[in-house]
Amino acid sequence: MKWETTTILLDQLQDSQNDAWQRLADRFREPMLRFAGRLGLSDTQAEDAVQDTMVQFLQGYQEGRYDRSKGRLGSWLFALMYQSIRSHRRDGARSPKQSPIQTNRTTFFSALPSDDEAKGQWDLEWDRHMINRCLSQLRGEVNPTHYRVFELMILRQVPAKEVSKQVGLSHDAVYQARYRVLKRLEELRSEFDGVNGAGS
Repeated sequence: MKWETTTILLDQLQDSQNDAWQRLADRFREPMLRFAGRLGLSDTQAEDAVQDTMVQFLQGYQEGRYDRSKGRLGSWLFALMYQSIRSHRRDGARSPKQSPIQTNRTTFFSALPSDDEAKGQWDLEWDRHMINRCLSQLRGEVNPTHYRVFELMILRQVPAKEVSKQVGLSHDAVYQARYRVLKRLEELRSEFDGVNGAGS
């Protein structure tokens, strides 16, 4: 699998490379759609909210409003996405063709989660998507035995002694493999998240 760091995509976006825009949008579309669904948008509304968010992102980034040195790309996308979702929910509530959103709270606006609640849901979706993408990349990069060590020790919590027997490596080799794979995973996470200076 071809892996592009988010930093590279952002640099290409700054240079107005159109294909970089599409690749960046594809990279972040899935967690954004799930987040919009969690906050009550229909599939169509969610697609529109994602499109609006990415257009705002493109404009803001090319105007220099995102500073990579000051935090995660995901945090800026959250602010844009949450604003877009609120707008689409307001529009939906005003539409005579759409029934009011009913929840266990009393009004449309009180049904909106607080900023902190919404940020928590966004972080769950963002981190889940990021980890899945990074793990998929990791499987294609590292030695299959080393990935198996990582899978057993980290994902399944199998004791090192048992892992050593299963994969046919010494106890020390098992720990070295785990360390190398974890280090690469952390690099991939930074590269995906657009952290300044990662994987340029």
